[in-house]
Amino acid sequence: MIKEQIKELVREKLSSKKVILFGAGKVAEEFYNEYKDKLHITHCVSNYEKEWGEATFLGRLDVRKFCREEFREDEYIVVCGPIAFRTIELQLINEGFRMYEHFVESNIANAVCTGKRIALFYGQCILRDIYRCIIQVSAFDKEYVSVYTQTAKGQAVVTNRLLYHLKDICDLYVYTPKLLDHDSAYSLSVEELPPDCKVVSVSNLVVSLYWPQVETKIDVYNKLYLHSYNAERSLDFYHTLYRREDININRMVLEGKPTKEIVGTLSSDGFYSEEEVKRNYKMALKLVDIAERAVNVKIADFIRENYQREMLYQNAFHPNKCIIWEYVRRLLREIEISDEDVEKLEEGSPLHIHQSGDVPIYPSVAKCLHLHFVNKDTRYEILTGNKVVYMTFQEYTEHYIEYTRKVMEIMKMW
Repeated sequence: MIKEQIKELVREKLSSKKVILFGAGKVAEEFYNEYKDKLHITHCVSNYEKEWGEATFLGRLDVRKFCREEFREDEYIVVCGPIAFRTIELQLINEGFRMYEHFVESNIANAVCTGKRIALFYGQCILRDIYRCIIQVSAFDKEYVSVYTQTAKGQAVVTNRLLYHLKDICDLYVYTPKLLDHDSAYSLSVEELPPDCKVVSVSNLVVSLYWPQVETKIDVYNKLYLHSYNAERSLDFYHTLYRREDININRMVLEGKPTKEIVGTLSSDGFYSEEEVKRNYKMALKLVDIAERAVNVKIADFIRENYQREMLYQNAFHPNKCIIWEYVRRLLREIEISDEDVEKLEEGSPLHIHQSGDVPIYPSVAKCLHLHFVNKDTRYEILTGNKVVYMTFQEYTEHYIEYTRKVMEIMKMW
């Protein structure tokens, strides 16, 4: 069926039938509160026995075990659970139900009920952060029901069932091009989208300009990082950032140098030469330019103009809010929607839209790049397994050294 036929079928079903919510969680609660006076919602069904009972959903609706034999022709199911949609869809199909004819996903139902268009966001975590921010913009929210679904390495599009259905009826498709996996089975072709769908690509960057000490290849990890050890959370050593190697600390620890010498060496504002820092800076931005050649929404010029003013990225893989909100501004301009809310929303949002932890900047790098936001007392937000802690560059280096030595001791026992 073509897009408008699908929407018309869903519209007719929702308006003429009794509606059953499949799910009794937050999504179902939001859908019910929005449409309790507009649709004839009778009860919920769930696969979880602990949720079953009379009037257990918000103290008003029964939650029942899903039973095919009890389903009536005058009933229609709204699946309220994007994460579990694939499992529930398969369950319903095995019972003889058909998508749109007998059931629909809640976001699609929402779009049909409101008359809004559907915006589909498909990509990695940076696009999720953009999605989380742009749905707060009133002018955008008035136009679109928005859905984010994440790309997964090795997951074919057909197995992402929500994406598989939304691609047929979306009005706006925003995506981040995949950098590694070019197999067509794992990416969504523009030819699969409706002819009138607006397609916008957003860059998904690795930006290493502040961190010449970190290997930025996506599939390269720190050889002195132990997942099994970290899982114990012992001695508060669990540290997500140590998955990426600081080549200088690892080298010096392996050479047997004492902590005081390592910290003193790395804290020197002459550790990296200006030539080394500038070479890393130029290479980082060259890679950004290459990555953005074929995308609609670019950010390279913003990075060049602002990297000295504030810390644009937490680490090479995750930006701070100024980058995310700039992406939002540029995306809104691309689709010709007002961005008048953005400045106020940006002011009120957390620095880290997605908290993955700061990687501290070497003093020598800060000196050579003239980074005005860095000094010896700067405290970085370091993400551990249980909490965020604040450390200076020296404290971070000492902690990293101690962690690396502990890992080496454990490895000797194997």
